[in-house]
Amino acid sequence: MREPDRRLDAKGVACHVLIDGWRTVSPRFVFHGYDDDVQGESVRPYLDTEGKLPGRVAAMLIESADGLVLVDAGNGRFAPELDVGHVHEELASLGIPPWDIRCVIITHGHADHVGGLVGPRDEPAFPDARHVIHRIEAEFWSSAEAQALPNAAGLPARTALMALLDAELLDTVEGDAPVATGIDAIEAPGHTPGHLAVIVNDAVLWAGDTFVSQLNIPHPEWVSLSDMDGRTNEATRRRLLERAAAADLLLAAAHMSISGTVARTGDGYELRPSERS
Repeated sequence: MREPDRRLDAKGVACHVLIDGWRTVSPRFVFHGYDDDVQGESVRPYLDTEGKLPGRVAAMLIESADGLVLVDAGNGRFAPELDVGHVHEELASLGIPPWDIRCVIITHGHADHVGGLVGPRDEPAFPDARHVIHRIEAEFWSSAEAQALPNAAGLPARTALMALLDAELLDTVEGDAPVATGIDAIEAPGHTPGHLAVIVNDAVLWAGDTFVSQLNIPHPEWVSLSDMDGRTNEATRRRLLERAAAADLLLAAAHMSISGTVARTGDGYELRPSERS
């Protein structure tokens, strides 16, 4: 395996951040109800010349004792207008073919996390992997409500779930569940109904889309337009921040371009870049 460019150290367990792509978005999308007079002082230093927030789309590969575990799979073919869909290229650059993946944890059903789970003919992209998703998440994306979402937002998840079910590769979990040696999927609802976060070796907390910006650490109340239940996600953020601070976990997330440890500051939190990232 090639020496990775982006690696998180989970007490000796290597976690590779796989960049699916980069994009810019309006702060009014990232922070619902954004008011420049109120939030601008904190947000403006992060804006590009067009007044947008640069951000990444990322997955994570874990070198588990039980084999390779992938957390999410990027957009795949489902966003051709964007420069995304590069998770499979990232895996290839590490010398890893799809059939070497033993388990895939699906944090949630948004296209930038599930699109890469299927190939061009809707076949499972990781044919030898057990795929794990929360039961509530699977039920939501299989529902009429999800299929009625605008812009066919439910199509990637439905396509992936049907392919995995047909291939008998999909398992559902409830509560906090061990997935592999030293890897636990934990409930983190709010962004979507059955969203999962992942803890690796009691050292790294991959938060999926619970946090969509590093500004969510000092401001967990700044919910996103992409959050299906903003208030529940705020509560989830606060719970994960407290857990990360108490256990000295390295916090990373799909759309946060930096990772670090979480420190309590008075009645709030801050993210401190770590040598472990």
